[in-house]
Amino acid sequence: MISSEIEGISEADWDCLAATIGRPVGEVKEALESVDESSEPFVVPLELLKKEYEIPLIPGVLAFKLSAEFTGGDDWKASVTFKILVFGEECYSQKFVDFSKEKQVVHIKPGTFLFHADLEFGFYGENYCFGLHGEVKVIGFEKKEFRFDDVFCIY
Repeated sequence: MISSEIEGISEADWDCLAATIGRPVGEVKEALESVDESSEPFVVPLELLKKEYEIPLIPGVLAFKLSAEFTGGDDWKASVTFKILVFGEECYSQKFVDFSKEKQVVHIKPGTFLFHADLEFGFYGENYCFGLHGEVKVIGFEKKEFRFDDVFCIY
């Protein structure tokens, strides 16, 4: 029985699982507790997945903030809101709503008087992992090149 296997799951792990799939803890517990060995595997529908990340490039000076939402299965779609934070303040924000198997990568060159960037990001590989790379120049700092592969994966 699966119920005996889930007895040892900590509250922190329940919270993490619920946050990962975007559902209340009670709903996740109830769904898992109702599964037995003869049941079909518990699969979280992809449309329930929401992810948020903050990636510091220059601690306290420059960071990227990402939030992504996924819908679908084999014909998945994703939207990504991409923000640039300079000294903790949002200096750039754009939402990209048309990621799919047909359009997996975006190239942008955002900039203000504080920064200029040349960025490419999107979903790569057979697991459609989100990656971000490019270069950025913040006024008063040297140009910084970076590459973040596999920030998160859809599959």
